[in-house]
Amino acid sequence: MIKKIIIYLMILCTGLFASVSATVDKSEVVRGDSVTLNLSASGDDVKFPSISDIGGYSVDSSSRSQSITIINGKTSKTITNSYTFTPLKSVTIPSYSIEVDGKIEKTKPIDIKVVSAAKAGINPDFSLRMIANKQEAYVGEPITLKIIFRQKRDVPVEAIQFANPTFPSFWAKSDGKDRKQVVGDYVIHNITYVLIPQQAGEFTISPVKVAIAKRVQVRDAFSFVLQRIRWKNLFSNELKIKVKPLPNNVSVFGKFSIKASVDKEITKANKPVNLTLTIRGEGNIDDIDSFELKVPNATVYKNKPKRDTYLENGVYKGIFKQKFALVGDSDFVIPPIKFTYFDKDEKKVKTIQTKPIKIKVTGGNSIQTTQVTNAHKLITNAALPEAKVVKKVVYKNTNPFEKWIYLLIGLFVGFVLSNLKYLKRFGKKQSSEHPLSYEIRKAKNDKELLKILLPYVSKNQKIKEIVNQLEENIYMKKSHKIDKKALSKEIEELLNPKDEDDLE
Repeated sequence: MIKKIIIYLMILCTGLFASVSATVDKSEVVRGDSVTLNLSASGDDVKFPSISDIGGYSVDSSSRSQSITIINGKTSKTITNSYTFTPLKSVTIPSYSIEVDGKIEKTKPIDIKVVSAAKAGINPDFSLRMIANKQEAYVGEPITLKIIFRQKRDVPVEAIQFANPTFPSFWAKSDGKDRKQVVGDYVIHNITYVLIPQQAGEFTISPVKVAIAKRVQVRDAFSFVLQRIRWKNLFSNELKIKVKPLPNNVSVFGKFSIKASVDKEITKANKPVNLTLTIRGEGNIDDIDSFELKVPNATVYKNKPKRDTYLENGVYKGIFKQKFALVGDSDFVIPPIKFTYFDKDEKKVKTIQTKPIKIKVTGGNSIQTTQVTNAHKLITNAALPEAKVVKKVVYKNTNPFEKWIYLLIGLFVGFVLSNLKYLKRFGKKQSSEHPLSYEIRKAKNDKELLKILLPYVSKNQKIKEIVNQLEENIYMKKSHKIDKKALSKEIEELLNPKDEDDLE
């Protein structure tokens, strides 16, 4: 019997003088308040576990303290790790293993009870709630969500911090403005978000959090009263949203109009026509994809679209714009551009489109060839009769003086005709530089140079390569180096390759 008593006392003493322990500052908290867990261990070599969350809730902050006690010449060291976390529901803090002087010891689990402010019998000076303008929506249908924080005016507060909320499965946008107003005894803060569902299903929007800093009085180890800042977390309600899929794989929801306009309907061959596509309305404008445009008899270059959105009276609106440059050497027609979306009012898939636009091109390749051929015929046909007329006049004239004049004229004309090819070559050498050379050298940036070269992209492979590099510089943020000086010198040769006569 005595032996059993001794064993029981030894076990009891071991529990009382255990080298590790786990304590909390409070075991029952109001929802939104934090709990501090203290893990303590006494020993010369202590190793604590790595803790990033407690019972599924992230650790907000952590700290470490150490105390040394000397009793009868014997020194003992105690280390305490403190972890602060904020449970939203009742939770059990698990047992933790701590290594002390080479031995593994475990703490006991601790139950934490979380109660609402109403159940705790507290009349809060603050409230936080989330409201949405709809609990059911289609994929892509904008939802207006408001976070409303109410604060009693006569309650002193050092600081208020709104935590950035997260909305998984939703695309979220906010202007970041805290719209504040005074209503009765309260100051009301209002922050508005636009949520756009990205997929169908039933979703829960988790509570949002506001941290409130208040000044409180505490006593230190010597009973002096000190002013400290204490933070209190306040959580809102949660929301459930049901999202329905759009039919026919449509991804845009709303109400829209579409328009296409050009800067000119008559242009010269190989000169660009600028087309602007505009879609305006309300809905998920950000999900409108870039358009691809194919125009027969024309080369199409497109810019990246721009989207300007704004919130007006709780409605998400905006404008989508995309610009194109079209280059052709003959007449062409810009076909209708179609846009399909789910109409919010008609509750059905709807397709709208622009009107076709006819572009008249002057001075195209076929016309230029005809003009050059006819011009060549005019030059040839005009020269030969003139020589014949000179012959007839010389032989029929009986005045000696006039005879010599006509003879000299005839010799001069004959000299010009016989040396026409050499005069042309001489003229080429003496002529000024190609007009494009000057424009290329004076181009201030890649955009200006692209505009100059764009009409000639189909004339030469090297020009096409340079145009591609310029487009990559402008639209893909690349850094191809274009030697404008060298290009200005060889542009005439690129546009007019030497023929056999020039190689003689």
